[in-house]
Amino acid sequence: MEEHCADADHKVTEERLALLSVLQELTVAALDLLDPNKPADSFLDRVAERLGCMVALWLQTDAQGRVRLQGASGLSTASRQLPIPGSSEPPLERGPGEPELPYPELASPGLVRWSVPIADSGPGAGHVSSALLLYFDREPHLPRQYRGMVERLGRVLRTALIHRQLFARTLDSERDLHQQKTLLESLSEASVEGILIASPDGRILTHNRRFVEMWGLEEEIQSASNELLLRAISELVEEPARLLARAASFFEDIHTSGHDELRLKDGRVFDQYNAPVVSADGVYYGRAVYFRDITARQRTERDLQRERDFSSAVLDTARALVIVLDPDGRIVRFNRACQEMTGYSFEELRGAHFWKRLQPPEERKRVEANYAVLAAGQGHEQYESHWLTRQGERRLISWSSNVLRGETGAVEYVIGTGIDITEQRRAEQERDQTFQREQQARARAEDQEARSAFLAEASGLLAGELAPEDALRSVAALTVLRFADWCTVDLLDPDHSFQRITEARSEALRAMSPAKILCSPPDLDAAHGPGRVLRLGEPEFFPEGCPSAALGCMRDGQGGAGVVEFESWMSVPLLARGHTLGAITLARSEAGGRYGPAEFALAQELARRAAMAVDNARLYQQAQMAIGLRDEFLSIASHELKTPVTSLQLSVQGLMRLTRTGALRTAPVETVTHSLEVIERQAKRMAKLVNTLLDVSRIHAGRLDLELEEVDLAALVRDIAARFAPELATSGTRLRVHADTAMPGVWDRSRLDQIVTNLLSNAIKYGEGRPIEIRVEGDAVTARLEVRDQGIGIPAERHARIFRAFERAVSSRHYGGLGLGLHIVNQLVERLGGSVRVESETGRGATFTVELPRRGPSVSPPELVGLHADMKPG
Repeated sequence: MEEHCADADHKVTEERLALLSVLQELTVAALDLLDPNKPADSFLDRVAERLGCMVALWLQTDAQGRVRLQGASGLSTASRQLPIPGSSEPPLERGPGEPELPYPELASPGLVRWSVPIADSGPGAGHVSSALLLYFDREPHLPRQYRGMVERLGRVLRTALIHRQLFARTLDSERDLHQQKTLLESLSEASVEGILIASPDGRILTHNRRFVEMWGLEEEIQSASNELLLRAISELVEEPARLLARAASFFEDIHTSGHDELRLKDGRVFDQYNAPVVSADGVYYGRAVYFRDITARQRTERDLQRERDFSSAVLDTARALVIVLDPDGRIVRFNRACQEMTGYSFEELRGAHFWKRLQPPEERKRVEANYAVLAAGQGHEQYESHWLTRQGERRLISWSSNVLRGETGAVEYVIGTGIDITEQRRAEQERDQTFQREQQARARAEDQEARSAFLAEASGLLAGELAPEDALRSVAALTVLRFADWCTVDLLDPDHSFQRITEARSEALRAMSPAKILCSPPDLDAAHGPGRVLRLGEPEFFPEGCPSAALGCMRDGQGGAGVVEFESWMSVPLLARGHTLGAITLARSEAGGRYGPAEFALAQELARRAAMAVDNARLYQQAQMAIGLRDEFLSIASHELKTPVTSLQLSVQGLMRLTRTGALRTAPVETVTHSLEVIERQAKRMAKLVNTLLDVSRIHAGRLDLELEEVDLAALVRDIAARFAPELATSGTRLRVHADTAMPGVWDRSRLDQIVTNLLSNAIKYGEGRPIEIRVEGDAVTARLEVRDQGIGIPAERHARIFRAFERAVSSRHYGGLGLGLHIVNQLVERLGGSVRVESETGRGATFTVELPRRGPSVSPPELVGLHADMKPG
């Protein structure tokens, strides 16, 4: 019994030793996993061998539920390449009946799986978990303790996995540190910049070879003193004080950094960048200074700048717009020319549909549809479209499009190359417009030439005739040949009556209107037509020909009377020196077309020249009449002066003869007295003629002065009537004076005497010895003088002319005098602020009425102001 128990204990001991040996062996194998460079397959092969399992798997699940195979034993190479399906539930937690993994080796029926979970892999691993899966072809015949050993092995694996990860991170850190150090040293030595790093206390920590090459201060660098090195550097630069001041400021404020440009005395230029060396957690390790020799760069930049300026100048003259689009029409690339033309940057338009941002709203649907066809590999590759700039300006672009296809043949990009042809199209339009304007200008020039030729020919006709009526008839005939189908010329007479000089019709009008056409004369009261133009002196222009009835042209045919309808007509006045002399009326039928502004201007110019010709002709006639009047006046003046001169000469000769013979003392007194009376009378007559001529001269020269004073017109008239008593008696004329009431006023006595004397002398001369009446009357404002005779009278058409110089109502052969009396009366009355008029008919005498303001002319001397206030009507 004791032996049996001893055997049992020995057996248990052997089993425990075997279990411990297996556990020890597997633990040692698991410790190999501490090295992350060793695979897990060796460990799993050892587990499968010791435990007798067919397949051993090590699976790891991350936080996203993805399962990865970390190691395997019993799987083929092909199975290892199979992907494990993703799942939010790790396979190691599924039920036993569910298919777990896609490996064919696990498809055999009757497999038994042991799952040994391995908890979180360690700190910092997140939610990563692992599991050891052991598959047996049947239930394994292992001692029960082996199950616990496997679970213990899982804990060992967890510890090994933790150390494996820590060791892996340590190796990675060392490798990264070494790599970074090596890279930093390589970069430092390979850098074109000179690098110097100093500690916070001013010691030189490190520098690269390039720094020594740039400054050549190896001895100073070896001293490891930043201060010594800084002084040596300052001796090499052009501005040492500035360098030292900047360096001091950087060490005083450890957080500052900045660029400086150092100019060396040898002509080199260094770019210096000074920056603090600070760790990610804010630890300050010192300062790093980087030096870059930019001498060549600046020279190159200057050369490149010149080259860029040249290239830019060339490209600016021939730049194309380039835009790259994806098949959906979104902008992929947008070159500088496009940016400059549109005003948008590429970043503003990246990814946008180009038709939404660049096309006018009315073109977007059409462009989008056309682009869909183009993106499909079809459609037009050459086309034109408008783009809108940022400022809303429309630019016309000529596009050439190409498509880029991928390996499958589908369109991947559409590249559009465009040229802004806005200015070109505008230039073409302007060229077309210029050509049209040239054509129009040529046509206008030809029309103007024709009009100028017409005006020149019309001017020749107007200048070639002294009689204006004949010239106007010739011009009207010329006008219907060149310019109108119907033309009339009407002239106004000085008495404001008018006469139609001519009416001309073209052959075309005659052919269109075979019936007789009757045209009535102008109606001066009409609302439209030549009558209105004559009345107002304003032109009328009707391009539409309405109302044609204003022209007064009627057809007189068998079908009854009807208004002649003209397509267009106009009537322009003949104006000269502010007066309307007449009117020219022009009309066109339907065949002739409508008049325009150019024809209207031509008609006005023709009217101006015709008016000038008519006015010149009338002025010539008036000049001829003035010359005749002058000659007649000279003849009359000579006769009037010759008569008293002859009487004076005869009387003087008689007296001289008596004196020579000595008979003067014995001659009768009556004879000598008569001769002296004749001399006195003829001398007074000559003095009167001379004074009359002097008065006319003063009046025309504006030098006739007035000496105003208070004068009683009634008393003055009575005195003059008494003075004319001998002359009245000689002519046998009876004079009745009605001047009993005093009529004082402010006038020039001598000039007022001259007015009354001339009127009374005129009445005696032409009164044929019949009674004459003089009447003085008036009111508080106006004095009125009326002289009436019953002589030969004055024709009505001469009423206005008798007050002109040298004008007469009758022939000078029957009545003497200079013809200046009434002219002087009219001028004196006007200067006294009054007026004179005549009422007369042939054979029924004449009545002259003079009205004078009792307060004198409108402008009186200051000393007469009081006289005006004291003066009262008689």
